[in-house]
Amino acid sequence: MGELVNTDAFASRIESVVETGVWFSVCSAVIAAALFVSAEWYQRRELQASRVLKVLLFGAIAGFISGAVAQGVFLLDIGSFDFKNYVLRTFCWGLAGAIIGGLLSRTVPNLGLSRGSAAGFIGGCIGGLLFVLVSNGLPETLGRVIGLGSLGLALGLAMYLVENLFREASLEVIWAYNETTRVSLGPQPITIGGDIEDQIFLRGLPSHLGSIVLNNGQIEHLDNSNGTRTPLTDGSRLTIGPIQLVVHATQ
Repeated sequence: MGELVNTDAFASRIESVVETGVWFSVCSAVIAAALFVSAEWYQRRELQASRVLKVLLFGAIAGFISGAVAQGVFLLDIGSFDFKNYVLRTFCWGLAGAIIGGLLSRTVPNLGLSRGSAAGFIGGCIGGLLFVLVSNGLPETLGRVIGLGSLGLALGLAMYLVENLFREASLEVIWAYNETTRVSLGPQPITIGGDIEDQIFLRGLPSHLGSIVLNNGQIEHLDNSNGTRTPLTDGSRLTIGPIQLVVHATQ
């Protein structure tokens, strides 16, 4: 009889861990996809279904792992309820944020895996704590919705701040009057052209028409049509097709 009870208790714990992992999985997938789509929209790049699906998949995996770990630890007989509820769950949201940040760093030029993961961890921890606080003080469904929004906001804000804090130089893209975006410059070339893989996408232009790179403190524009390299400095301007590019660099 005792063995049956233990088996039932174990099965119940496994079910709880899986259910929590699935819920975290859905939340993380939604957050990752929302941040990815907003970044693509900001940079005026065309959305590719395959890339969105990839972000959804990896976001879901990150959420399931962190959620299952969080619930598994929560069910262990260690520490107080408050410690497990606030500290361990917050840490696991930070873990999910780090994985999501690392994933999204591949879509943000020159952010880098380490910076993206660090920003994701910080944002995930802050958002996770807000999530726990909000969801504990409101009805379950409303608390989860608001908590999820807080988590996504904190994660996105942390990545934005880290990207700008460590930015050595940037490229301002002037699409039209009062319509501009910025891209961080670094060792990863910022490609310009009519291919949807180009960081600055201009429909109708040749693929990979040119690129701008910051390497060893030097900023250069490479014109792929003739192979010429042009040194750029703070304030340098380029006109390519219908847009203007302005270089901003620290002095």
